[in-house]
Amino acid sequence: MLLRFLQEGEVRPVGSTETARVNVRLIAATHRDLEAMKAQGRFREDLYYRLRRVVLEVPPLRARREDIPLFVEHIRRGVNRRYGLGIEGIDRPALLALEHAPWPGNVRELEAVVEQAMIFRGSGWVNLEDLDVPAPMLSRDTSGAAGVAIGEPLNWCQEEALAIAARGRGVRRGDLMARCRISREAARRHLASLVARGLLRRVGEGRATRYLAMPVG
Repeated sequence: MLLRFLQEGEVRPVGSTETARVNVRLIAATHRDLEAMKAQGRFREDLYYRLRRVVLEVPPLRARREDIPLFVEHIRRGVNRRYGLGIEGIDRPALLALEHAPWPGNVRELEAVVEQAMIFRGSGWVNLEDLDVPAPMLSRDTSGAAGVAIGEPLNWCQEEALAIAARGRGVRRGDLMARCRISREAARRHLASLVARGLLRRVGEGRATRYLAMPVG
């Protein structure tokens, strides 16, 4: 009956002796490898070819981590509206942890984790301690900022500094404090580390100090 419906667009209502034509579009979704299952005899070949018309491959969340901030913002707005909460956002360390989590349950798992954290927090900003995910593998200093030893890879706060500097006007210490929500001293150490690595150069003194991106090549 299903094959007839897919092939001819006809169904027979329960209790009827006549068929009726229907005009519908069918969408089928699965997380399994139907091609492999068909080859193993675990999925009917005739059904497979009737379903396989236009195929859209949707990669798992772990393969498109750049989309996670967009999903998180969408979830935040929905949960705030649904429960009347006052969550202003997800802070950068927490967002970094979400971006590095494995997410075997894809977007639904992400939604469950963010919703739980928001409900427990209630208002303000969700931080890393609110999330039921492992912390990303970053070294930490006593101010809560990521480590800045010259031999270590760049961390998220240093990457933010480089991104701001790349826009042309340079980055100031206050820019990094606001962007990463860190102390003045932590921002100073981040910027000093980038200067020591040859990634930024310092110009000006006092309040006029800026850090400019080094030219490429």
